[in-house]
Amino acid sequence: MNSLKKTVLLLLILFLTGCSRALLFNNGLFSHTVEPLTFNREPTEVRANEKLAKGRITQFQYPLTTALSVRLGKNGIGDVAKEHGITTIYYADLERWSAAFGLWSSEIVHIYGQ
Repeated sequence: MNSLKKTVLLLLILFLTGCSRALLFNNGLFSHTVEPLTFNREPTEVRANEKLAKGRITQFQYPLTTALSVRLGKNGIGDVAKEHGITTIYYADLERWSAAFGLWSSEIVHIYGQ
């Protein structure tokens, strides 16, 4: 019984401190990030008539191996831009969602251009 109390106390300490944030929200139970997909050192003009296009890939993965995973959709910059009639790409962002320790994930490419 004493070891059970120690285990419960240890788990409570971990979850009530900053350790739970890394376990639960940093590719744990839930994760959401947005980051630049392209890198451009030159200043980029943002225009009022700028178009936005999105391409999405959704992945379902078996937890014990990467051999059993399914990826649906497309998010290649050129394919998505052509599909939405964008001829000039100014910049692009990558939005990533992950849940259930990576069992489900989604990548969305946001393309801005004209």
